[in-house]
Amino acid sequence: MEISNSAPAPVRAFMLLCGMMATQIVIALIKSRVFEAMGKEQKTAAEIASECSLNENVLSRTLRYAAQLDLVTKNGNSYSLTDIGRCFLKDTPGSFSTSAPFLTAPPWRDSWQNFSYSLQTGKPAFDQVWGTSFFEFLETNEEYGKPFNQMGTERSTMMAPTAVEAYDFSAFNTICDVGGGQGMLLKVILENNPQAKGILFDLQNTVKNHVLGSLDNRFEVISGSFFEHVPNADCIILKAIIHDWSDENSEKILSNCRRALNPEGKLLLIEFVVEEPYNPMLLFADLHMQVMIGGAERTELEFRDLLQSAGFALNRIIPTKSGMVIIEAV
Repeated sequence: MEISNSAPAPVRAFMLLCGMMATQIVIALIKSRVFEAMGKEQKTAAEIASECSLNENVLSRTLRYAAQLDLVTKNGNSYSLTDIGRCFLKDTPGSFSTSAPFLTAPPWRDSWQNFSYSLQTGKPAFDQVWGTSFFEFLETNEEYGKPFNQMGTERSTMMAPTAVEAYDFSAFNTICDVGGGQGMLLKVILENNPQAKGILFDLQNTVKNHVLGSLDNRFEVISGSFFEHVPNADCIILKAIIHDWSDENSEKILSNCRRALNPEGKLLLIEFVVEEPYNPMLLFADLHMQVMIGGAERTELEFRDLLQSAGFALNRIIPTKSGMVIIEAV
């Protein structure tokens, strides 16, 4: 929410309390198809209201406030989407049109409403609210699990080319993507490395919808839990996995990877790294990991110590154009 630094402190404090309301405005505009109706054109509130079957008066007042959120620009009697507003169009790369309503659904909303529980105990609020862990919940509630897995595939679609560009996979004969979701990252890696075969390893409900079919006989799909075992490979990849877990659980996962990694093999963690100057979005993600699953975004030193506890040594950190880094360990 846009809050001018020149606004009086009480006004800025009050607007912080209104964040939930701003979120609901965005969700309503998505569900009412307002962003799609506007597209790349300039339209009046009357035109949008007619197209979307909305109350013109309330829509006009909503768009007036949406301009304060930098979602739209007002030009006379017409409105057009800003760069931020276009992030909610379905055909925009990395669009939030699907994930926004999903991330404000009861499992997320109610867990954040109990953030104080995490603050007091250091445990995930989700478990306390829903009586089960986040990933167990997704396994038994397909209406949330299916779009969650799809979001992971969409993120991998954007990130995978940057990983292949930044890191040389040509030395590996067997590459295992642990917790690899539907396999989009592994698919891109194998397409660019014809010498390699791949293993996609994740829970059964996730891998059953894998995207590796076009790779003929160059892949194997194995279902299981990385807390129990990990398939053997020359290269083991954990993309956005370690940030999901506490240090204790992360050490268990990494120890299983240590046992499964072939001699002279490499472990690759693909993660964000917390560093100064701080990225506010990453700091928020850090707290979100805590609330939902008891995880954390980590600093380089924290990754180094965590890897060492599982018998690895951090070898190097390779940046990618996605903002994530590839942490190579041996």
